[in-house]
Amino acid sequence: MRKTFDAELQELNYEMIDMAAAAEDAIDVVTESLASADDTAAKNAIEMTRSMDQMERDIENRCLRLLLQQQPVARDLRTISAAMKMVTDLQRIGDQCSNIAEISLLLKEQKQTRTLADIRTMSQKAGVMVKRAIFAYVNRDTDAARAVISLDDEVDELFRTIKGELVELIVGNREEADQAIDLIIIAKYLERIADHAVNIAQWAIFCVTGEILG
Repeated sequence: MRKTFDAELQELNYEMIDMAAAAEDAIDVVTESLASADDTAAKNAIEMTRSMDQMERDIENRCLRLLLQQQPVARDLRTISAAMKMVTDLQRIGDQCSNIAEISLLLKEQKQTRTLADIRTMSQKAGVMVKRAIFAYVNRDTDAARAVISLDDEVDELFRTIKGELVELIVGNREEADQAIDLIIIAKYLERIADHAVNIAQWAIFCVTGEILG
């Protein structure tokens, strides 16, 4: 019985890795969409996130089967409960990538009057956080998880800088206000992606230590 349970836990781990890879790919593609002159990357990002809905359902169903059909010990319960929490964060990352891609499509129809360099940097940092958080979960590496949490300050600082610059742009040039607002929304979505990476890192720590950070 334990051998079967361990095999199911391993399958859960594989499914989590697959969904995390989908989230990572979506972030990479949506970052590309912010730098690209055409709309291919943005459309690809939207399409990629659709598969994550089914991944979320499959993982939740596996977690429920493990809880109902087996008798997990404390360590197993931490793994399963963390997976159920993390899959929600991964799904929301996918949703936010899709939202960014949709706004990116609108921006391509407008004259580009402002550099997107800071926003692309923010996107890259958020993507790195997600990748490292998943690495921490897969490898049960609490040091790597805590390093992810510390990176959140950098993303928050970038968001404050971007928001401040764009607010000044809105005040100084009403004609560019719509585009500036779109960029602020993108930056906010990226800040949330970083927050979800922090959540994943915290659950990775919980898997190992049973400690709930907040």
